[in-house]
Amino acid sequence: MNTRLTPDTISYQDFETYRTVYDIDKKKLPEKFEGLQELRYKDVPEVVAQRKKDGEAFLEKTEVQSLVEWKLKFGTYRPSLAKLVASNPVEDVRKTTASAFALMSDNPNPSKAITTLSKLKGIGPATASLLLSCYDPITIPFFSDELFRWLHWQTDVNGNTKKRKSKETQDGGNLNRKIGYTAKEYASIFEKTSALRERLSKESGQTITAVDIEKAACKISQSAQEAKNIADNNDDLDTTVESKALCPPSPKRRKKSTPEPSNNPVQVCLRKGPRGSPTYDEMGYELDFDYVLKSTGRPRPLSKRAQQRLEQKEKDSERKADITGRPNNTLEETAWDDRVARDLGKAFHEVGMDEYEEWREKGFRVKNGEFEDPTEEEKERLKKLLIGCALRKGSKHR
Repeated sequence: MNTRLTPDTISYQDFETYRTVYDIDKKKLPEKFEGLQELRYKDVPEVVAQRKKDGEAFLEKTEVQSLVEWKLKFGTYRPSLAKLVASNPVEDVRKTTASAFALMSDNPNPSKAITTLSKLKGIGPATASLLLSCYDPITIPFFSDELFRWLHWQTDVNGNTKKRKSKETQDGGNLNRKIGYTAKEYASIFEKTSALRERLSKESGQTITAVDIEKAACKISQSAQEAKNIADNNDDLDTTVESKALCPPSPKRRKKSTPEPSNNPVQVCLRKGPRGSPTYDEMGYELDFDYVLKSTGRPRPLSKRAQQRLEQKEKDSERKADITGRPNNTLEETAWDDRVARDLGKAFHEVGMDEYEEWREKGFRVKNGEFEDPTEEEKERLKKLLIGCALRKGSKHR
């Protein structure tokens, strides 16, 4: 994993990029999955918040079952879990969740509430944390595999720095690290999430929630897994090449040697083909195979349509300058695309003129001196957002 993206070093800008990607990808899910996401992040938390205002917060059995279904769809599948949860009496679920939520109102540490919820059949620390997260999405993190492994990328649950004994553990062994789903592991997640929330909130001047961290961790882990898969494929090839090196090919066959595959996301996307698993670029955005294929074809003379697109792009740049009141150099225009994307909750590559007009209509305005003197780190981040953005799914930068 890129050391810039570890919990101890990640900047608010990088964090917000990955969190936003999660929300964007959520909208592309099949209708049933999208409904489960809506239920987990919006419907159930809002219902519980209203019950809390009315005097007593609790969960109905059907709500717990729906949350467990979400957990099984997006996490590790355990066939017996749903049956165990379904075997709990309706009244037991209501009373137990009410007792656990009452404990949370008296003590922000979730350990006692986790123990209380674990009395229900099929509810362990991980599922219990999911229920508590719906009660308090700001401070209570859900015990997901991705969150645990990301938060403990450099340390174990006791806070000790992990020793890197091999290339496997150094380059991505934590992605496959076994998890016990114990109360001790969750206590470590809660502690590290609280510290990260405090740091990023102070850095950004905004309230960072445990749910925000859960989402960002999911996309960062997916990107790291993609990188690890590429590295593993190359390692397999290297092993084959090394074994053949013991008997060097004859001069007649040397020209037929197979070159090592590139780690470049574009080349990886092409190798996987149109039905392969998703390929993500360095910023965590999914590439569009069809457009990648077109972009790597033989150069052709500029068509009339392409010329028209270039002319329209120049007009758009001028209009953006009118809206922002700033000169339209490439770096600053990239910074404004990023600003508009974050204000509207969209991905960088999904910002076009329609989004600029929407941004203006919603009352967003330029701040004096904004983006006049970006840091080197900010310049590097903006360059990475811009490079290859035309190859991403749903891109308006073409």
